[in-house]
Amino acid sequence: MLQLLVDAAIKKVDFVLLDAQRGRAEQEKAFRAGNSKAHFGQSAHNFIPAVAFDLAPYPITWDAPAFRKIATVIGYYDKRQGDGRGLAMTMKIPLRWGGDWDMDGDWKDERFLDWGHWELDPWREWASASRLIED
Repeated sequence: MLQLLVDAAIKKVDFVLLDAQRGRAEQEKAFRAGNSKAHFGQSAHNFIPAVAFDLAPYPITWDAPAFRKIATVIGYYDKRQGDGRGLAMTMKIPLRWGGDWDMDGDWKDERFLDWGHWELDPWREWASASRLIED
């Protein structure tokens, strides 16, 4: 499902897929570096099949407007509300963006911004049908 979304998105906007899955060592490294707030087993990135992915605009930049451009293409879809934007809405893929966690269409009200992160929503429910990555 996520692969189909990414395949459709890359035809509309250029980006680099940074990661989708992280084993224990990579997750703990991301935590120690401050790039994640979660230890192994507490992150949407720790499961097979993947329930999340991180990407960056290409050429790589960390500027918020470049991420928001990608977000307009990929979008989000709140299955509970039947509301969303972009490819996620069109493809009916329940997806939440780290730049708009509450999926209200307004990134300015977020306390924590993870511009490059998308996850199936609710990711813990999706993860229950997956398994933890074994290092």
